[in-house]
Amino acid sequence: MKELIAKYIAVVLTSAVKYIFGVVAALTAGLNFVETLICTVGGGMLGVFIYLYLWELILKIYRRFFPPKKKEGIKINNTKRWIVKIVVKYELYGIAFLTPLLLSVPIGVMLAAALEENKWRIKRYMFFSFLGWTLLIYAIYALFGIRVDEVL
Repeated sequence: MKELIAKYIAVVLTSAVKYIFGVVAALTAGLNFVETLICTVGGGMLGVFIYLYLWELILKIYRRFFPPKKKEGIKINNTKRWIVKIVVKYELYGIAFLTPLLLSVPIGVMLAAALEENKWRIKRYMFFSFLGWTLLIYAIYALFGIRVDEVL
């Protein structure tokens, strides 16, 4: 029982930071569909709540230990250019779509909060994005019989 709870906690916390790794962790841990759905989407939404509401506190603590350094400029590569293009064109839709796979949950939430003041709208879009990506990844996993432990 303790091992199962530890698996749940690990998947939830991983999903709260980097969503795709949480889905992979759930599949590797052998969680069934409902457990995977609840733990990954719940963990992702936990991350959204934490980073949406406590961002100022987190930023103050971070800057106390790691003061901002002088930046010479931003290095732009094709990936960053592509992400910026999606964000500018699709705004909140694009951010919610990219957050589970390419962006981490904190970065996605901060970008969304910079563009949208309505927190309920941000939470709603992130929820449906997490739900959709989990359903898609689990469907691919179940339909094609891909074993995550063999791929990794």
